[in-house]
Amino acid sequence: MDKKQVAPFVYLTAGEYQYLLEKFGEYRLKEKIKQLNQSKIKQPERQESIVSDYHALLSRGMQTVEPIRDKLLIQAMKDELKRESDRNYFLFVMGINTGLRISDLLPLQVRDVRGQTHIVLKEKKTNKAKRFLINFELRQQIDHYTIHMADEDYLFSSYKTGLPIQRVQAYKVLNKTARRVGITNFGTHSMRKTFGFWHYTINKNVALLQDIFNHASPDITLRYIGINQDIVDQSLASFSL
Repeated sequence: MDKKQVAPFVYLTAGEYQYLLEKFGEYRLKEKIKQLNQSKIKQPERQESIVSDYHALLSRGMQTVEPIRDKLLIQAMKDELKRESDRNYFLFVMGINTGLRISDLLPLQVRDVRGQTHIVLKEKKTNKAKRFLINFELRQQIDHYTIHMADEDYLFSSYKTGLPIQRVQAYKVLNKTARRVGITNFGTHSMRKTFGFWHYTINKNVALLQDIFNHASPDITLRYIGINQDIVDQSLASFSL
């Protein structure tokens, strides 16, 4: 498979890039690609020792973005965000209750959710139509958050411009709060993964979750939400010869 240039001196296949994106999250992956590219510029002689850019990125000390498996930590995150900002709190609540990608959450306007039974959109990444039920509890959160907002307002707007905040800004504010309450390995994908982890934990239906996430196989879904690693860890915890 042909490799695509993702930075002046860094090349990945589409499959490699997709795996790294799901494993580490967009913001961290971009930072590590940037670091690898800079290291190649500063030390061109090291390029010959690199097996592949893909393996170099995997070995650069990158931590996997994980779901939040502890409901007490989820509540602590919500409490802390609520004290800081209604916008940031609602972004987190929407993220963990819908499983939508951050790229699909940020452009949402009030008219897309207020008074609606479903969130209807076309996913930016897959270009597929998405229809997600707004349950009673989430509808209450929406009504409370948007009570003083106009239909054309963006749900997650910049306080300065009124336009949607950028992904990097969303990552920074959420990651800062996550660290403060003791959540490690947090990224913008953590909200989607948290939704997936708890949806699977409650329903035990990987086929349904695979359909919600538009994944190609159940294995991809289980790996994405961290279930495969949990099973491996449990199998090794009491293993002894």
